[in-house]
Amino acid sequence: MLRSILLALVFAAVGLYVGYHLPRGAGLVTALTNLGGGKTTEDYTALASHQAFLDFQTTLDGARQMVLTDARTPQEAIEGMRWLLRVAAMSTHIIADANPAAPRFQRMDTWVRKAGGDNPDAEYYLAAIDGKYDYRITGNIGSVPHLSFTINAGQGLERRRQVGYVNEQDLTTDSNGNFTLLLHKDAPGAGAASGDWVPIPEDTSAVLVRVYIADRDTEQLPQLDIEVEGGNPPYEPPSDEAMAAAITGTGFAFYALTNLHRTVLPELMEETNTFVRATPERLGKDIAASDNLYMLGSYLLAPEEALIVRVQPPDTRYWNLVLETRWHEIYDYLARPTSRTLADVTPSADGSVEFVVAHRNPGHPNWLDTSGHVFGFLTLRWLDVEHADVPMPELQVVPLTALGESSELLAQSR
Repeated sequence: MLRSILLALVFAAVGLYVGYHLPRGAGLVTALTNLGGGKTTEDYTALASHQAFLDFQTTLDGARQMVLTDARTPQEAIEGMRWLLRVAAMSTHIIADANPAAPRFQRMDTWVRKAGGDNPDAEYYLAAIDGKYDYRITGNIGSVPHLSFTINAGQGLERRRQVGYVNEQDLTTDSNGNFTLLLHKDAPGAGAASGDWVPIPEDTSAVLVRVYIADRDTEQLPQLDIEVEGGNPPYEPPSDEAMAAAITGTGFAFYALTNLHRTVLPELMEETNTFVRATPERLGKDIAASDNLYMLGSYLLAPEEALIVRVQPPDTRYWNLVLETRWHEIYDYLARPTSRTLADVTPSADGSVEFVVAHRNPGHPNWLDTSGHVFGFLTLRWLDVEHADVPMPELQVVPLTALGESSELLAQSR
């Protein structure tokens, strides 16, 4: 009898172990489908594209382990799993799905996929290009406060570097706001179609577009197009080497985006409720806008605490304040007030702006919702003052019950 019980316990333990480690859902169906599957007469495992995909799998699994290691709450780990899918989708969309011989501007973010410490009050586009071609960008600047083109170079696993930068103030436009931007290795010759010229090197790899929006209800977004100068070359199926390079580039983008919290001012994860001044040079001009002065911070708040942030905005066409998760992912800005621009704040009498970061609405006009995150990053973007002496924000952690006494705007309204 005892032996039977012990055997039953052993079998149960083995079953639990195997059941826990077996794939689930679609993974289990895939594993069962491939059992005993027929084999082809060719072995494709040595293909460079297959090996690059195996490398991407390793990168993805490493990121999963990183989320489990770096998360500090169940919410961070849960949302971290979804965040990995979003970053993989973005990286695939802008790199593996790209074709430098027939380029197009692909939106990096979507209404819900906001990754890489981006700006919810903006749109980002990327066109993968190749320095062996010359390119022509045409379009209309619209009516937004800011439009810029960052031209990056670098291949494979090397960090990208900025080799050109143009914003809407640099562009030559006609009376309707139309423009032409030429990305050529050499200066356009006499008789060539007119346009602003940016020289590019042989290893040029991408054009990143930033569109800053103060008020989506009133502003007209830019219209953009890009093509190979002289017409796109005839279509050719991707080679093994080209596909391997695309997958490698996708993995590089995925790795860079999923490690921002470890590489961009990681001290802010420990030094909370404070801000750090960060110029484009400090952050890297391949990822930071050359026109911006950034102030990056973080908060750590108990359930009944609030963080008051007071800023004195400089004279600028655009600025905003954004909340981000530990993974530098924007909160659900579509349903909750998690970012505010200069067009979406109530200033104080002296022109300063007071924000309140809190877990629930305290009745403050400039409330920013933590969406349940006890920890998060804060990003201030000041346009056109990248090297100006802009005052640092003033921060104060207060109990929610005492917020009315500490808040200038709430005190004035009572």
